[in-house]
Amino acid sequence: MIIKIINLTTLLITFSIASISQRFIVDPYIQPGNSPSLSREDKTIIWQTDSIPGKFTLQFNQVGNDQNASSAKVSSKKLHFNGKTTYLYRATLSKLKFDCEYSFQISLNGQHINSGSFNSRSKLSQVKFAVLGDCGAGTLQQAEIAYQIFQQKPQFVLVTGDNVYQNGLAKEYITKFFPYYNSKTASKTLGAPLMKSIPFYLLLGNHDVFGADLEKTNDGLAYFYYNDLPLNGFYTNHSTEVRGSSELVKSFKKNTDSRFPRMSNYSFDYGNVHIACLDANPYVNPLSAELIQWLRDDMNRSKAEWKIVSFHHPGFNSSKAHYDYQQMRLLSPELEKLKVDLVLNGHVHNYQRSLPLTFDPKKNKDGTQYILTEEGRVDGTFTLDENFDGITNTKPKGIIYIVTGAGGAPLYDPSLSGKPDLWKHEPQENWVPFTAKMFSNIHTFTLIETTSEMLTLKQIDAQGSVVDEIKITK
Repeated sequence: MIIKIINLTTLLITFSIASISQRFIVDPYIQPGNSPSLSREDKTIIWQTDSIPGKFTLQFNQVGNDQNASSAKVSSKKLHFNGKTTYLYRATLSKLKFDCEYSFQISLNGQHINSGSFNSRSKLSQVKFAVLGDCGAGTLQQAEIAYQIFQQKPQFVLVTGDNVYQNGLAKEYITKFFPYYNSKTASKTLGAPLMKSIPFYLLLGNHDVFGADLEKTNDGLAYFYYNDLPLNGFYTNHSTEVRGSSELVKSFKKNTDSRFPRMSNYSFDYGNVHIACLDANPYVNPLSAELIQWLRDDMNRSKAEWKIVSFHHPGFNSSKAHYDYQQMRLLSPELEKLKVDLVLNGHVHNYQRSLPLTFDPKKNKDGTQYILTEEGRVDGTFTLDENFDGITNTKPKGIIYIVTGAGGAPLYDPSLSGKPDLWKHEPQENWVPFTAKMFSNIHTFTLIETTSEMLTLKQIDAQGSVVDEIKITK
């Protein structure tokens, strides 16, 4: 009889908990929120549950100040994809102090069900962040890279696009992204609980917009559901076209609020680093007046010691894969004028580091327009700083372009790794030996650390080994 009573009690407790709780499809994770400059600090916490709506509350406080907890407003969107209903929740944590640790507790119907902590952005001149691209493929290598990033304890992660394969769908984020970067434990086979405590800044790649036809994939363009990034980008006519019935398009725009298409381009400050994140897909005109003016205003407004631009498709790439897609080269003269230190790209599934370079695109006969060939190539005049080695000579003359697209997807051109003789392309006005390093047979990520005087860039492989390292001083 005693055994039966215990079992019955256990069942009653289990039923009671199940009746008031929802199943987390995506565990709570940190997002940067709409706070691009260092004048205000916010964070957004997002989570997703099954079809049972819940009355969630979120309280947060500065660690060590438990007596003054604040409540965050929790909102939800009802999503209906592929015949299934889920709820996507957002809580905005506003007016945070910089350089502080915060804790948060999520409750459902008054019962605490989840908690975590994070650090607010820093205003100090010391920043440490990881960069990777082409990652969400659901591979062992993706888990290994996530684990190695976790070991480095970065303050944030920048993802240079192609966040999930193949089409940027919600179901792909659920199965190929969050399990690796928001796992409950850290291991080389599972990934790491990175997003539980640090924000990810994601960019749009080509695979991220493949699901724009909502008639075919009604959970497409999930980038705009799962991210909460600065909304300081410019309004543009050059963005991905959402296709489908008026009902599907209306639902998409309602559920993504102001994030579509504004979140396609944005910038942010973190410590002494300013990063501008651009959409570089084929529908973009890199010389559009709206883009150029926004970039000029954005860069000139920033007082950061280090200025970085990031977009998915590289203009300078010595691989065979995607070599002809060069339209972003057209932006190089503008980036040079704005004194950009680094350009970070993905798209090509390997690692490449250029020499510091300047590039003057070829113009038409009357000198009024740059030339973009039908193949997508941009010829021009290169000037290379061959004296820079990042060790003894650390003052580059020109911009260093980084391809960091080996975050998890299958690698491109592994036979080219470490073999400069195989990197050559023709003609000379389209390619010169601008690539200093290429590792195409190993998965890697980029780690960047800054001080006021120096930027250190390391490329780290899936085993934790540093395969390339340079220092940049001004």
